[in-house]
Amino acid sequence: MAAVRDALETWAEWSGDGEAVASATVVRVAGSAPRPEGSRFLASSSGRMWGSVSGGCVENDVYLHASAILDGADPRLVTYGIADEEAFEVGLACGGTIQVFVERLGGEVPSAALEMARAGTPGSLATVVAGPAVGSAAVLDASGAVVAGSLPAAATADVGADAVRLADTEQAVTLSYGDHEVFVETMAPAPRLVIWGADEVAITLSAMAAQAGFRVTVCDPRPAFTSAERFPAAERVVVGWPGDVAAEVPFDERTYVVSLTHDARVEGPLLPLVLSSPARYVGAMGSRRTHAKRIERLAAEGWGEADTGRIHGPVGLDIGAERPAEVAVSILAEMIASRHRSGTGEALRGREGRIHRQRPGEADV
Repeated sequence: MAAVRDALETWAEWSGDGEAVASATVVRVAGSAPRPEGSRFLASSSGRMWGSVSGGCVENDVYLHASAILDGADPRLVTYGIADEEAFEVGLACGGTIQVFVERLGGEVPSAALEMARAGTPGSLATVVAGPAVGSAAVLDASGAVVAGSLPAAATADVGADAVRLADTEQAVTLSYGDHEVFVETMAPAPRLVIWGADEVAITLSAMAAQAGFRVTVCDPRPAFTSAERFPAAERVVVGWPGDVAAEVPFDERTYVVSLTHDARVEGPLLPLVLSSPARYVGAMGSRRTHAKRIERLAAEGWGEADTGRIHGPVGLDIGAERPAEVAVSILAEMIASRHRSGTGEALRGREGRIHRQRPGEADV
């Protein structure tokens, strides 16, 4: 949601200054491209610019389309692909193809989307980018219901259902609904990472996870180790035992929990709290022997295989990590794979097929 919110905040600021704003959004990508779907470029009537759709290689042409929109032209879908002698003027040197939807930004839809983003409420933004009713858009809530704007009646129900499905992996894709091409973009609040154990791994993991878009909370019952100074990237640093801080640190569907502590006094009450919640990811540090004993202990307490199978233990991907920073990289990589529900964790070299996640409908570019 951060990228959407940043664009909408910029739109609100410029609109507040009395300027008209055009928005260019990457709505479809085929092959490799420098920016993913949902990347935006804004241009104002005074000449201000914000964002990027390609890292610079097509921005000049996109700006010309945005200027035309500000002069009253209709919304348009523009395709950019590999260029030969004009590669340095308009084209993608990386060998991919992108489609960019350019429109004038205004009205109830961006206002409602910004309100949703500020509130941290999950939902979706859907825009007709090709076909009849091009430019029509709507904001949908977490159930897929339209809360602002409108979409073609024949496509509304299907768009809502797909928006709910795509929200699980936070996707932004263009899908076909008869004669309509609709860009459906998930607006999800940043996921929360709760780290238990304020050790050296936690210091690096909290910093890297924050850069990767997680809101980080660090918990530990030891005041000497659990301070804001040691974890400057963390949104919250909480001193206490699991049972004491459970009300302060809820584990919802967008929560990732990593236990880095080997202290049974912490992990013992922590894991039952997490396993009884809908937390998206549960990781626990320790050797295979430690993890086996962990499972035995939980089984003795009545937890079944379906419950204990949720625990990623030993936590992280096998990259030969030894040092604290390396272990943090291993853990974050596994969390990202869980977040997108994709990837094998294996080396890309020597593998066939695509690098990026499969994007529905990209063959139509």
